[in-house]
Amino acid sequence: MPERFFGKQITVQRHEKTRTPVSFEIDGQEHVIEHVMTAWHDYGFSDDDRKHTWIQRRHRNYYRVRTTEGETFEIYYDRGVSLNNPKHMRWYVTQQL
Repeated sequence: MPERFFGKQITVQRHEKTRTPVSFEIDGQEHVIEHVMTAWHDYGFSDDDRKHTWIQRRHRNYYRVRTTEGETFEIYYDRGVSLNNPKHMRWYVTQQL
């Protein structure tokens, strides 16, 4: 299957204790996560040439997951600018592998 790119905001359900994703919804279709294959953090900057400060960094937690349907997706949690404000904390799906 060829890769599909999304770049869409999604709704994610997380495990209460570990806070890892257990399911997510894309375009009204729920995907149950069977296995988190790998996870990593992105604290980088955009690729432009401007001088950056720490507050301009990305704050993302990426997950490559396999669903119960055998599909593989890459999703990330954008922690935004405030860990205590839910409106800045969003989940996105980047691609289906």
